[in-house]
Amino acid sequence: MPMKSLFLYLPLLVILTSCGSRDPKDPKVAGYKVRKIHYWLAKADETKVKISLWDQKAWLLNGDGKAILETDVSTGVPGKETPEGTFPVLERIEEKRSNRYGRFVDIETREVVVEKAWEHQGDAPEGSEYEGIAMPYWMRLTWYGIGIHVGEFNKRARASFGCVRVVGKAQAKIYKKTMLGTKVEVVADSLQSLHGL
Repeated sequence: MPMKSLFLYLPLLVILTSCGSRDPKDPKVAGYKVRKIHYWLAKADETKVKISLWDQKAWLLNGDGKAILETDVSTGVPGKETPEGTFPVLERIEEKRSNRYGRFVDIETREVVVEKAWEHQGDAPEGSEYEGIAMPYWMRLTWYGIGIHVGEFNKRARASFGCVRVVGKAQAKIYKKTMLGTKVEVVADSLQSLHGL
């Protein structure tokens, strides 16, 4: 290809390589890293999850304790902090909706009638029904409502009412490589120095 033709196509190549498809189930959130070489070899019955409240990050560890996935997360706001400790995954639901946090929507038009149903007093407004907030790839940590799931947040900002919100694509991978009983450790300290991260 002559050099002159190459310069004509160069802007098109830059545009094409900068385009990215966006998963509609993946809310707007900061990026994440995946250690792809080891991820596919990990077995769900050997993995663990570690979450640092300080770093606002989570790591999926393989059976040898090595990080195979790292992601930004968002934990509980002051007054509704994510609890520290080690928790087994008690429940897994791929397409979960909250029964505590949601909104009332018009039955026919699906327009929002009340944005924050948990702040609403009394019965549902006439002609509306409750619609729980979507929590895809739900992994329950406590029976009183704390879990890990896909959710929207700003990087390094605590935004939840106690749950751990995760980037959609990363949480789908964590979900795939865990199971009921998988241990999830939540610590206050930084874990950046662990596992070669």
